[in-house]
Amino acid sequence: MKPSDIFGIVVRTIAFGVIIYGLWNLVGGCDNFIENLLEPDTEGQYASTFSYFAFGVPSFLFGTLCFFLADWVVKLAYREGL
Repeated sequence: MKPSDIFGIVVRTIAFGVIIYGLWNLVGGCDNFIENLLEPDTEGQYASTFSYFAFGVPSFLFGTLCFFLADWVVKLAYREGL
């Protein structure tokens, strides 16, 4: 295996972990949103639901982008012919 192949595997593995983290936050946000609809907090705090979505959506999108564009990231890191 060439170093560029190993780097591609590392990029995809990290991106997959970021996707899982984003999905975990999205599912937690949906669960928390439904709980807040059924039984709202007495203090009216809904910041935890927003924080789940604020971390979940960007991390899921970034992880998906890196996962599917890993070849492009590897080509940027290992330029051929230089």
